[in-house]
Amino acid sequence: MKNHGTINLTEQLKSTLSASTLSKKSGVYTARWSYFYTSGITSDHKVAKVKSVFPQATIIDSGDVWKPFKGGASVANQSHWYVKFTL
Repeated sequence: MKNHGTINLTEQLKSTLSASTLSKKSGVYTARWSYFYTSGITSDHKVAKVKSVFPQATIIDSGDVWKPFKGGASVANQSHWYVKFTL
C-alpha cells in the first residue's frame, strides 16, 4: 500500500523546485532537471535554487550529466542537472 502523504510531499517538493523528477531514498532527495540546451545554466544554479527554496537543506552532491539525445529516454537517461540533498 502506498503512503499517499509521502507521495503528496514529494510531488509538492518537485513542483516547488520546478524539477523534472524528484526521488527520495534513505532520506536523500535527488532532484533532476532535464535539458537539451544549457543556455548557460549549470548545476550551481540548481544548487542555489534548492538552497533558496529550502535554506535548511544540506547539499550532498550535484552535477551535470550530458548524454546524446535519445527521444523517449527517461530523465536519468538524458542530459540533466541533479542535486542530492537532505532536509
